[in-house]
Amino acid sequence: MQVHALLSPELILIDLKGKTVESVIREISKFMGEKRCVKDWEKLYERLLARESLGSTSLPGGIAVPHCKMEEMKEAKLSLAISKEGVDFNSPDGKLTHLFFTAVSPPSPPNLHLQVLAAIARLARKGKEGLVDKLLESENPKEAMQVIENEEFKDES
Repeated sequence: MQVHALLSPELILIDLKGKTVESVIREISKFMGEKRCVKDWEKLYERLLARESLGSTSLPGGIAVPHCKMEEMKEAKLSLAISKEGVDFNSPDGKLTHLFFTAVSPPSPPNLHLQVLAAIARLARKGKEGLVDKLLESENPKEAMQVIENEEFKDES
């Protein structure tokens, strides 16, 4: 499983405005609701916020992976929100978070959610040297999508 197979330009929010954990999660939840990834964006907001309260989903290097499972989901959905300014998302390295890969999966099959999270982790590892900067430079969702595809296919030839 790869991120580019789960993501589409329509699910990329280039200019995330939120400045706090709560406002970022609210904005992403509304965005995913508007894009019909979920039926009830408020329920998604509550689930993501509850997961975040267990421990930050922010990784070192400017990437966060808010995620949850929801019973009404038929398949996994993934969105990407990009904050040019960055957000204090309680990252373990103390730096601002710029990329928010948000994953929502059905509870079954149980390994699906882990596969989605693993795909994001692989992309973050592969793109360690510049993924965040390249995505911050993207002017539109299609450019951001191309950056992700390039990173995932890098070193495979």
